[in-house]
Amino acid sequence: MRALDRFRFGNAAAKVDLVLDGPIPWADARIAQAPTVHLGGTRAEIAAAEAMVARGRHPEHPYVLLAQPDGFDVGRNPAGMNAVWSYTHVPRGSTIDVTERVLAQLERFAPGVRDRVVAARCTTGAELGEYNANYVGGDISAGAVVLRQLLARPVLSTEPWRTPAKGIYLASSATPPGPGVHGLSGWHAARSALRHEFGIDAGAVSLA
Repeated sequence: MRALDRFRFGNAAAKVDLVLDGPIPWADARIAQAPTVHLGGTRAEIAAAEAMVARGRHPEHPYVLLAQPDGFDVGRNPAGMNAVWSYTHVPRGSTIDVTERVLAQLERFAPGVRDRVVAARCTTGAELGEYNANYVGGDISAGAVVLRQLLARPVLSTEPWRTPAKGIYLASSATPPGPGVHGLSGWHAARSALRHEFGIDAGAVSLA
């Protein structure tokens, strides 16, 4: 319990969903070919925005991660509509609606996009935390991603996926190798459970 008390959560995400009446009018048409886009300007601009978040402030020109699935999976949208999914970093527990800031950043790289907005919805950092208790304060990484916590996630252990409580294993981003679309936290937890609960060496099991 003392080790868990030392675990620290990171900043939050605030999600902004948009419905457009057409594709995003990127100033550089090549960007339309990317399913995921990172908006932030120069490296210095992104660093400045992230530093503001770390100080508990909301940057006017935030770093934004945006997904535009319409060009890759047309079945996701009704005819004539385009879904856009995005998020930006905010201080943990934030209740600020960042829709305007995200739209302004998007307009910077896609002039005229505001005219295509049919609907917009912001999910604040605090609301993300309410939606999923694992996102403490809106921290979708389930713990600050800093050097110490890449090694001690959530505690320093040769098998951090296994808890002291019998039969309870951790499979979230709060365990190594941390956040990302890789599924490795669950894979390691499953291997640990097979070994300790059922005496099965997962390394000897064929998945074919």
